[in-house]
Amino acid sequence: MPCKLGYEHKMLLVGSCFAERFAARLQSLKFAAMGNPFGVLYNPVSVAQSLLRMGEKRLLAASDLRYGQGLWFSYTHHSRFAHPDKEECLRRMNESIFRGAWGLRTADFLVVTLGTSWTYKLKETGEVATCCHKTPDKEFERIFLSPDKSAAVLCDMVRSVRSKNPNVHIIFTVSPIRHWKEGAHGNQLSKAALLLAVEQTLQKTENTAYFPAYEIMQDELRDYRFYASDMLHPSEVAVEYICQKFEQAAFSDSAMRTMEEVKRLLAAKAHRPFNANTPEYRNFLKAQQQNLSQLKQRLPHLDWEDEEAFFAKY
Repeated sequence: MPCKLGYEHKMLLVGSCFAERFAARLQSLKFAAMGNPFGVLYNPVSVAQSLLRMGEKRLLAASDLRYGQGLWFSYTHHSRFAHPDKEECLRRMNESIFRGAWGLRTADFLVVTLGTSWTYKLKETGEVATCCHKTPDKEFERIFLSPDKSAAVLCDMVRSVRSKNPNVHIIFTVSPIRHWKEGAHGNQLSKAALLLAVEQTLQKTENTAYFPAYEIMQDELRDYRFYASDMLHPSEVAVEYICQKFEQAAFSDSAMRTMEEVKRLLAAKAHRPFNANTPEYRNFLKAQQQNLSQLKQRLPHLDWEDEEAFFAKY
C-alpha cells in the first residue's frame, strides 16, 4: 500500500461484521478507529448509501421509521438501533449519523469491507434495505448485483466520499465470512462478483487499495479449524491472523513498534499479582507508569485515562 497507517491517523471502518471486529481490535490497541456507525452493512449499495447519508448529514425524520415485532426501526440502520420507544430509536439513529459524518470528514483512512453481492429491495418503495428486520421475504425483491453494477456504485461512492474528504485513502476488502444462505455455489459467485467489482474500482479511482482478507481465509487458513462453531465466521485465531497480515501490509514501521509497546502496557494492566502489597509489584507499577508517561508524550491525542487510573491506584 502506497501510504502507511500510523497512530497519528484517524480511521473509519464500514461494512460487514468483520469490519466491526477489526475496528474493535484497533480501538483496543489505542488507534483512533470508528467502526460501522450505522451497524453492520453487507452489500455495496447499502455501504454507499450509508456513506452518502453521513457525508450529507441527512437526518431521519419520524416518518422514516417503521414499526414491527414491537420495535421501531429503519431500513437505513442495523437492527441494533431498533427500540420500543420511537423517539429513542430516532435519537439513536440520528446520533449515529452525526458520529459517522464526523468520522468520515476527519478520517485519513476509510476501510470498506464488502460481504455479499445480493441486495433486498422493498417492493413498496424501491429502497434497498441495509437490514431486513425480520420483514417477510414477500415484501422484498431479491437482486444480484453484477460486477459492473457494483463497480459503478463503488466508483460513485469514492467520488462522493472525496467530495467531503478529498485526501482520504480508501482500502477495500472482501469479507471472509461465508453467506451460506445463498448456498456454497451462490456464496462463491457473490464473492467473485465483489472481487471483480473492486478490481474495476481500483483501476478507475486514485488513492484506493485492496487488502485480500477473503483470499487469506480461503488459502492460508483453508482448514475448518480456523472457523467458529457455525463454520461460517472466522475463529478468533483466524481474525487475529488476518488482522496481523493487514497491519504488516498497511502500518508504518513506527506504528508497528508503538503497537508492541501498547500491547506490553495493556498486558501489564491485565496482570493480576498473587500479592499486590509487595515492593516488587509496586516497582513493577512504577515502571509501567514511566512507560505510560513516555507513550503519552508521544501520543497525547489518545485516551489513556483508564491506564492512568489503573496504575495510579496502587
